[in-house]
Amino acid sequence: MPPPGVARRKFLKEVGAAALAWGAASRLWGALPGVLPNPVGYSVISWPEDQFEQALEAISSVGYKGVQLLGEVVQNYPGDKALALRDRLKKLNLVPTALSCHNVPLAPGKSDISYSNFRRDVDFMKTLGGVFFQFTDGGHANVNYFAADVKILGATMNELGKIAKDSGLTVGYHPHFGMLGETREGLARVMDATRPEYVRLIVDVAHLALGGSDPAEVIRTCRERLAFFHLKDCRKDTYDLVRRDHDAGAKARLRFCEIGKGVLNFQSIMAAIRDVQFKGWMIVELDRYVPPPGGPTESARINKAALEKLGFNI
Repeated sequence: MPPPGVARRKFLKEVGAAALAWGAASRLWGALPGVLPNPVGYSVISWPEDQFEQALEAISSVGYKGVQLLGEVVQNYPGDKALALRDRLKKLNLVPTALSCHNVPLAPGKSDISYSNFRRDVDFMKTLGGVFFQFTDGGHANVNYFAADVKILGATMNELGKIAKDSGLTVGYHPHFGMLGETREGLARVMDATRPEYVRLIVDVAHLALGGSDPAEVIRTCRERLAFFHLKDCRKDTYDLVRRDHDAGAKARLRFCEIGKGVLNFQSIMAAIRDVQFKGWMIVELDRYVPPPGGPTESARINKAALEKLGFNI
């Protein structure tokens, strides 16, 4: 049996070749027929943390219906400030769709989780009228984890999901490049270790593709567990580098770009979304990218135009 790193790199190359159509894949290939019913939001991650208020204003002004917040907002808006933020979001017509849970670090085999921190996040999102929590697995792509370690991770995620569900909220798992869920095999291990009623799947099409998975296949296979989507594109230079040298590609600071400017086959992705008739949230989550001259707000407009071509109503 080849070493785990060698086997994983071979898997990346084989699946990656099947996942993306080269050349014309960087284009949107035109719109598919019919307007999609999905509400579309935007993540504040595209803006510096000290521009949070400006980010909300921009996301609303461009026309997005929801916003994904980062974990720091829980500390920055305690008590009555959370109530003020709730009112501000209502005035801007933004649904607080998701919160990235930075304050509850997970990892395979790690059992000493601070559930009190998560309960604080739950209370915060209940105050705002939120919907989802986002977790990554905290693992490492180059580690061949024991089944027992993944089982502990799954049990912890199930417990977090139960706490959220008891409050009318939902936990979503985000497979992330560089972590256990980077590969299709790793994603399957996490999904198998978690319970559908407690842990749903966040489909980040760019992270999946960068890690070697076929986003369309994941959408169809996991249709019963979909929470919401992260939409963005993947830079061709970074994608190519990861295919040639995974470790070098993992060090690349720039990974993503606006929708339609990278290598993702959005025709295939949109066909899968339509096939499974997913009507939930779509969130543009664009980080580790080069903003255009007009900054993140211009990127939000570029992404809006691309999404409308794909059939979304923003």
